[in-house]
Amino acid sequence: MFDLYGTERLTEWKKFRDTLETSESPLEDIADLWSKAPFVNPYLDPKDPESWPDPWHLILDGKMDDLAITLGMLYTMTLTQRFMGTPCEIHMSIPNKNKEPSYFLVVDKQFVLNYDPRKVVKFESLDMPTDIIWTAPSKH
Repeated sequence: MFDLYGTERLTEWKKFRDTLETSESPLEDIADLWSKAPFVNPYLDPKDPESWPDPWHLILDGKMDDLAITLGMLYTMTLTQRFMGTPCEIHMSIPNKNKEPSYFLVVDKQFVLNYDPRKVVKFESLDMPTDIIWTAPSKH
């Protein structure tokens, strides 16, 4: 998908999301897809979610830092019937002062994506402190 351009990329992304509706391993499928995204230097501001691109601009733009990849995983999941109501959070961790932050998608406080490329890990296996930088607004 990431080697396509414009509407072809969006079309392939839609086809992929459609496969998640019946997949036996949808979270693993999402982790695998996004592990192939082209990586660039950090450019999204983790402190300003209002500035983050919407799903279509994220896919069309193709600039994928660690936060954008995590955001892409979130969009991929929540733009399906199967997962649209699933509680998700984006967490950030700074392993040490000299490293760039890492970003993870926490799904239903049970699973974590983008902690280990291509893998889904259990939430309790996170072995570092994280801060929530985005959570879905509660629905009243």
